[in-house]
Amino acid sequence: MDISKNLKFIKKMSWENVFDVWRENEDYPGSHWIALWQERGFKSWADWRMTYANRFQLQDLDWALYEINNHMEFIPQICGGSFSSWVKLFYQGEENPLFSKIVKHPDVQTHKGILEFMENFPADTTISAVILNDKIVVVEGMHRCAAIALAGLQGKQIKTKMKICLADHFLDKLPVSGQHS
Repeated sequence: MDISKNLKFIKKMSWENVFDVWRENEDYPGSHWIALWQERGFKSWADWRMTYANRFQLQDLDWALYEINNHMEFIPQICGGSFSSWVKLFYQGEENPLFSKIVKHPDVQTHKGILEFMENFPADTTISAVILNDKIVVVEGMHRCAAIALAGLQGKQIKTKMKICLADHFLDKLPVSGQHS
């Protein structure tokens, strides 16, 4: 994928800066993620999310922040991450399928969280991804990406200012991570 036409460089970022973006997206009073990490036995949101960061070796990468020029065109052409629940429920045996394919799954089209994002998308949001073998693979922001791709499939527009934290990865593929791995 030619990222130069879709992304505008903003600045270099440290892993700590990227993790702070994750925290802003998920770790706030009343977040639905609280029940998830608590039921899985983690002491905090950070403990839970670092299991993914460690498994994906994200703290070892050189990160940068980019503005996404056309999110409705760009997001369907990037790949879903290696999260066990997504792999098991929606990927149908394919490794890191494009969001344009993921959102054709009937259960994605009726997924409550994705539909809620379609209706109430943040005005400004940042996802995180890595580049593996010339593919951009999401490591944080799956539901938001699915909402954008699904809206596009349905001929709808989602208005937002969207950015992406992005890093080249030294791995050929990410290990599957999460509760079902």
